[in-house]
Amino acid sequence: MAFDKLTRLSGCSSPRIRTIVIQMTLTAVIFILVSLSDCQVIQEPPAVIVYSNNVSSDTGSLVIISCTVFAIPLPNITWTVTNQYGSTHIVENTSTTIITTSALTVQNYTYATSYLVICNTTENDTGTYTCSGSNQVNGSSLTVTSEEFGVAIRDVNECALNISGCRHVCTNTMGSYYCSCYPGYQLQADLRICSDINECLPNGGSGPCEQCCTNTIGSFSCSCHSGYIQSASGLSCNDIDECVMNTSGCSQ
Repeated sequence: MAFDKLTRLSGCSSPRIRTIVIQMTLTAVIFILVSLSDCQVIQEPPAVIVYSNNVSSDTGSLVIISCTVFAIPLPNITWTVTNQYGSTHIVENTSTTIITTSALTVQNYTYATSYLVICNTTENDTGTYTCSGSNQVNGSSLTVTSEEFGVAIRDVNECALNISGCRHVCTNTMGSYYCSCYPGYQLQADLRICSDINECLPNGGSGPCEQCCTNTIGSFSCSCHSGYIQSASGLSCNDIDECVMNTSGCSQ
């Protein structure tokens, strides 16, 4: 069964896809019955009908586009996408599959409907899509291609919607986001929570300080032993010359 392909798609609900495809198939059947009610033919090249209009969807969503090809004999259906990378024949993978329903014969026509199912859409799925139907008529291969229709995948800004879970800084990217921390903090394993960096831990507890280091939340401070004064850098200590400063207490 064509629907067995759904089990290998990552991140998609197979029952949901199955229901949508069945509904679209019923619509296609009704349309074909009306369109071909007065036709009596023996052999015809393919004709393509696209049921999906231009599609606009969010990243990470499910998109299903379809087209029906009717002809005599049984038509073959392929899909092509044109985007920033060029024009590419679509092949199935873990996020994309092609489902073609069993061909039916209506008023001497054989028709098949193909569904292009894209799970967990990304910005790379944006482009113009066409389906092509081909068959053999009187010994010649005939192919008819549908008009282009667009698929636009919008980015969801998790940072602006405040759904990222970032504790400090959230940076939005196309199709995703990432968290970062203020200076003096480091990102935890969950890539969302930030914890204080104890700058005083290295060098036996002195950290970047020459003598004494005191850790604070998000920062640190240096100090000096008695008889020393901090330098301009705030990290090192200079000796205080008590004699020159006349603070020694010596009488002579």
